[in-house]
Amino acid sequence: MPGFAALDPEEPLQLPLEARDFGMYVGFLAVWAYLIALGRGRAKGMPSVWILVLLIIFIGVMGLDGINAFLFDLHKNIPNIPYLYEPRLQLRLATGLLTGITFAGILTPVVNYSLWRQDDQRPVIETGKQFIGALVIVAILFVMNESRWGIWLYPLAIVTSASTLILIGLINMVFVISLFRKDGAAITWRDTLNPFAAGVLLALIELGLLSLMRYAVLGTAVLP
Repeated sequence: MPGFAALDPEEPLQLPLEARDFGMYVGFLAVWAYLIALGRGRAKGMPSVWILVLLIIFIGVMGLDGINAFLFDLHKNIPNIPYLYEPRLQLRLATGLLTGITFAGILTPVVNYSLWRQDDQRPVIETGKQFIGALVIVAILFVMNESRWGIWLYPLAIVTSASTLILIGLINMVFVISLFRKDGAAITWRDTLNPFAAGVLLALIELGLLSLMRYAVLGTAVLP
């Protein structure tokens, strides 16, 4: 079930990632940018407890929807296997976007702890107002994707590809920093360029290897 925007509602055009992955990656990037705009770009504290609980619930909801989709696919070949409901593209997108908030809320403090010398122990998402702001952002992304307006197709496609590299690159960057024992070395944003570039390079290699593996097994390097 791909995410899409379209010039013609009758002829949807596929984005680089399916709906759930689009939600996770683009949702993360948008909320991460939102946190930076709030002045929380270097915050090292986890979200407030009640917000953290909600973020964990978001992952659980996405997981349940994914399991149900898997059971639905099995049901097509094995009718005795039960499922709760027929999967819907909109639900995949919504649960992915909510998980994108979770990635931003949990991964950002981990990255900041590894990266920055500045000891900013504020929770990255502290108040209900900040949390609602993140929900508003992913709601806008949901509407943009579901509008099927062709004007959004190329911007969303570019952001989708970039967000994938950025998220995987940030995770790799944490490992690179730890490996070379450079924790807490960055003072300015310029100091982040080298470790982030290393993380992105590793991400490109990893994605390339995954594409080769997919091609070797299925004969294609892209999603059907």
